[in-house]
Order: sequence, then C-alpha cells, then structure tokens
Amino acid sequence: MSPRLYVVGFPELAPADAQLLQQLRARYHPTQADRIGPHVTFAFALPPEAEDALAAQVDAVAATTAPIAFTLRKVTPVADAASGRAYITLVPHRGHLAMIDLHRRLHDGPLERYREPAIRFEPHLTVGMFESADESVAGIADRIAAEIRDAGAAEGIAGRIAALTIVVEAAGAVTERRRVALRAG
Repeated sequence: MSPRLYVVGFPELAPADAQLLQQLRARYHPTQADRIGPHVTFAFALPPEAEDALAAQVDAVAATTAPIAFTLRKVTPVADAASGRAYITLVPHRGHLAMIDLHRRLHDGPLERYREPAIRFEPHLTVGMFESADESVAGIADRIAAEIRDAGAAEGIAGRIAALTIVVEAAGAVTERRRVALRAG
C-alpha cells in the first residue's frame, strides 16, 4: 500500500478521560491503538503528491478556525458494507456542526478533487473495530456506553480540538508530519 496522508485532530481531554479512551481503543481497536492515539479524522487517505496543497490548506483553515469544544455522548455501532467490518464510534453532540464545517473547508479549493462525494462525513472518534458486523457489536457498544457512564462521564466526554495534524500512514506505521494550532477567535 502506498503512503497516505490524513488530517486528524487529537483531542485535549481531562487525564481520566484520555486514559479511558486509550484503554477502550487498546481493548477494542488494538491494530490502531498502538499506532495512533484517540483522534478525529478530517481528511482521509490523500496521496503523497497532495502534501504541499494539503499543508497550505491546513495552514489557511487553521488561521481562521477557533478551537472546537466538543462533548462525545453517543456510542454508535457502524457497519461498513464495503469491508464487512463494524466499528464502534463516539459521536460528538456539542461541536458536531463545527467539525462538519472544518471538514468541508479543508476540502474546498484544490483539495476538493480528493473528497469522495458519495461518502457523508460524520465526525467521530473510533474506539473499536471488528472483522464482522454481527449482533454482538451492538452489545459491545452498550458495554462501552456503560463503562463511560461508570467512569463518571454520564454527560459525555468533554474536550477540544485545538490543532490540526497532518499524519502519513506508510508501511504499517503512522507518523506525524506537522501540527498547526487552530487560532481564530
């Protein structure tokens, strides 16, 4: 697989919430948990030749975007028909529309050709991946929701996205290329 570029936001979280998300990902998404920490992905799988345009777009968008406060409340199982896999995601309640707008602005201009129009962007933080989308995934999602409530986050996990980070995935590793602070506001 050739290298692919992504734009992610690593959330700033309370220490207990960060630890909880890391533990959930280690348990339910181990193939990614040791490669990249909890994150929201805003641009997906761009080719290496897009790096200069991507860096310029990230700089421009970050300069006009304030940090995004969010609350992750909803635990959602998602079946991926293309791969047959299932995912468990945490979807933001507060901050949802700001994240959608950020994704849209990242794909304006020269990066528009890399956006897949058939795929609707839904902001989320993935905590689990499963090889098949069977009924057990819904039960695991319920257990994760209970674990989050039991950890004292009954109203959700609050945090903020304060920077955009360009990462490259190549040869089974994820490497940070650059981080740009969100600075409007």
